[in-house]
Amino acid sequence: MEGCCESMVKYFMFIINFLFALAGLLLIGVGAYIQINAKTYLDFLADNYLNTPIFIIIAGVIIFIVAFFGCCGAWQESACMIYTYAALLSIILIGEVAAGIAAFVLKGQLKEVIEVKMKEGMQHYGSPAYEGVTQTWDVIQSDFKCCGSAGYTDWGQFSNMTGKVPDSCCKTFTKGCGAEPDYELKINKEGCLTLFEGLFVGNMGIVGGVAIGVGLIQLTGVFFSCFLANRIRKEGQYV
Repeated sequence: MEGCCESMVKYFMFIINFLFALAGLLLIGVGAYIQINAKTYLDFLADNYLNTPIFIIIAGVIIFIVAFFGCCGAWQESACMIYTYAALLSIILIGEVAAGIAAFVLKGQLKEVIEVKMKEGMQHYGSPAYEGVTQTWDVIQSDFKCCGSAGYTDWGQFSNMTGKVPDSCCKTFTKGCGAEPDYELKINKEGCLTLFEGLFVGNMGIVGGVAIGVGLIQLTGVFFSCFLANRIRKEGQYV
């Protein structure tokens, strides 16, 4: 009966580590997706936001490697390898939970950070020394079909643009369209803050949820690996 139970645990560990390897690849994919998307809008995001996806990518790579190590330990029935695997998995689990909590904390702060950086960017729009900010504003307004932070009137309030807006606000882009006398009839009037925030706050929720969810599943893996390693060690004492 005990042998049957141990075999079940062994195969369960092998299967769960295969799933962990897939989870590691998932974390790499999620982190890479968010990092690539955030890169375009770098000037409007805090460094903490960009560091979190990088941490998730690194964790995903480590999880994949450790899961492979766990599969080998379970298949070869090596108590030493399984104990090592359990210890490494526990460390990763703590890191993942910390990353998940950090993601949810940053999620609450993100709107304020974006709003401040948007208004700062308006002040420097079009300046030769701030080409990155100008390009970021143009990309956001074109991609999201929006204009300004809360609305198109922000350009007159937070920048040196009076009676006009950037051409990227126009529904149909043509050079100088944002400075024409009837520009208000040709532009997108909705603010970018709500649209931009919705995209990235949602991504932060995904990062946090995935990290914590995978961590909880790994807790099961730690328990079963310790059980299997203990049984293998005891069997070795009686051989």
